[in-house]
Amino acid sequence: MKIISVANRKGGVGKTVVSANLAHELARRGYVTLLLDLDPQCDLTKYCLQEQTDSGNVFQLLRRQCSIESCCVEVRNNLYLIPGSREINNLDARGSQSVLRRRLEEGNYLSEVDFVIVDHPPALSFPSLTGFTASDEVLIVSDAETFGVDNLGELLADLAQIQRSKNPNLHVMGMVVNKVDGRRSLVKAKLKELKRDFSEHIFSAKLSYNTAIPIAISQRVFLRELSWYSQPLRQLSQVTDEFLKRMERDHEKA
Repeated sequence: MKIISVANRKGGVGKTVVSANLAHELARRGYVTLLLDLDPQCDLTKYCLQEQTDSGNVFQLLRRQCSIESCCVEVRNNLYLIPGSREINNLDARGSQSVLRRRLEEGNYLSEVDFVIVDHPPALSFPSLTGFTASDEVLIVSDAETFGVDNLGELLADLAQIQRSKNPNLHVMGMVVNKVDGRRSLVKAKLKELKRDFSEHIFSAKLSYNTAIPIAISQRVFLRELSWYSQPLRQLSQVTDEFLKRMERDHEKA
């Protein structure tokens, strides 16, 4: 089981949509994948579940008020979700940052899980620290806008500090650039800036933004489940290929 945090300090870059659809693509390829919603807005939970469940959530899991078995919800074949909670910001910081990994590794219930995809809130909050402390890898999702690019250096510095102080096994897998509009000169300039400053991290596959994304969100379905084969889905398949290659590469280095 590998735990991957999907993160950025900036909101609105598409972390939740990328997390959900990447997990769905992995599940379709036969990998047992668990989504975990650490964002108090619970957008991942709303996207994946047509109806809310009262069987447990991530806050109750971390507070030991429910078991892994009770709070894991089957979303699709090979794809599961631990729902989010608005109460997650009430998590007690004392001794809580290492509890997520312990809870995920307890017992044999998740023994067949290949990947845990953790959707983070944008701020570097206690829930985020909990996710990073538990994770093996970080997948950064960024847009190609000014503020998104400007925040990346600070995020990498934060992750380096977390690696030194809390989780020496934490590794930055790479960075997916999302919401790319190649017609805009500003976007083209920012893509060049990203390649210059973060070349070792940037995924070669980029994700554009078109009507397929808001339609999938409004219908609460994955891109693969729309009635047409969209450009973002083709790009997402390429991102999934690269994700798996980078996971294999990092495993060999370890």
